[in-house]
Amino acid sequence: MNQTSIAIVVPELLPVPPVQGGAVEHWVDEASVRMAGERRITVVSRPAGDAARPGVAYIGIPWTPLEQYFHRIKERVTWRHPLRYLAKIQNVYSYGRRVAAAVAPFDVVYLHNEPNILLFLRRRPGQKIVLHMHNDHLSMKMFRWFYRRALAKADVVLCVSDYIRRQAVAQFPEHAARFQVLFNSTDPEVFQPYPAAAAQLDGLLQLDPARRYLLYVGRLNPVKGVHVLIEAFAEIHRRHPDVRLIITGSSFFGGAARTDYERQLEALAKPINHAIIFTGFLPHEKLRYLYAAVDMIVLPSVWQDPCPLVVLEAMASGTLLVSSAVGGIPEVMEHQVNGLLVAPNDPAALADAVCGALAAPADSAAMAAAARAKIVRGYTWQRLVNELTATFDGLK
Repeated sequence: MNQTSIAIVVPELLPVPPVQGGAVEHWVDEASVRMAGERRITVVSRPAGDAARPGVAYIGIPWTPLEQYFHRIKERVTWRHPLRYLAKIQNVYSYGRRVAAAVAPFDVVYLHNEPNILLFLRRRPGQKIVLHMHNDHLSMKMFRWFYRRALAKADVVLCVSDYIRRQAVAQFPEHAARFQVLFNSTDPEVFQPYPAAAAQLDGLLQLDPARRYLLYVGRLNPVKGVHVLIEAFAEIHRRHPDVRLIITGSSFFGGAARTDYERQLEALAKPINHAIIFTGFLPHEKLRYLYAAVDMIVLPSVWQDPCPLVVLEAMASGTLLVSSAVGGIPEVMEHQVNGLLVAPNDPAALADAVCGALAAPADSAAMAAAARAKIVRGYTWQRLVNELTATFDGLK
């Protein structure tokens, strides 16, 4: 019996396996390993060197000199600079043309988070196309005309939260029947309440058992609200001088260029920099222990975060999560049941929520335990792969 061949395509920037990090690339790495066997899985991305997973094939799309030139421009300008979008368009065009040639023989093309690549695909008879949206890119006005044409090529558009699905339907009602929700997942065997987690951080961080620690994990980008967290932490530290804040992440991924925003964060932290630790980018094998070693995880997003993997990883780790009530996060978290939700962009409210949790350790522990139970019950990779393969099997 012939196996279905599936080409999984990620955006034009990072490789899979995720040797440079990247949430989408990590997601694809986890899912591809679990789908291999019954189906022939090939991942298409930037080259990852010698990195590989058993049972998965890889096609590397190398950087061209022109792509590298435009990428350097993109790294040097702000998020709103027109040159950034010009560089993005050039790189997607160059990458997308080569991706289209590489995936032509496959039964299913499974494309992640870059709708514009659909424009380059020439579907052969019987080939199916699935788009998976991890962010709210479909709402970008600049690309809406392109997206409308691109979406017509997709048999199914998967969304990581109902928030993303609703936004997509509002923009493209003619394609409403194509949009489906597939909630993210994590591995509760990897992210768990390790009893000696702090000991696993030797050489990376030295945690003082006499102090309590808050943790932020994610990109250092204005939409993630790290500046709000630092402002809130000034008040948290005033009320609880023993508390320290660990900020983990970089502007985008491992090796990413240092940005003006990162410098602004350090300047904002300067009055209390003795109590704030910037670790830079950390790989998952270290993060899993850091999640479990701290007293609280804080996600202060000021945009409509679709449902980041950090939420699920934190909840699985048995550590209380305090998060902005934005985007798809309330679809997973329940306020005062398995975590705390606060209004976005409100340092005072965030400080009050954290200080209240620090003052009520028993309640915090109960919410953290409920969060882990919810992840174990319904947010595992096996659940996701079962739903995903059912989607593939249902393609007509």
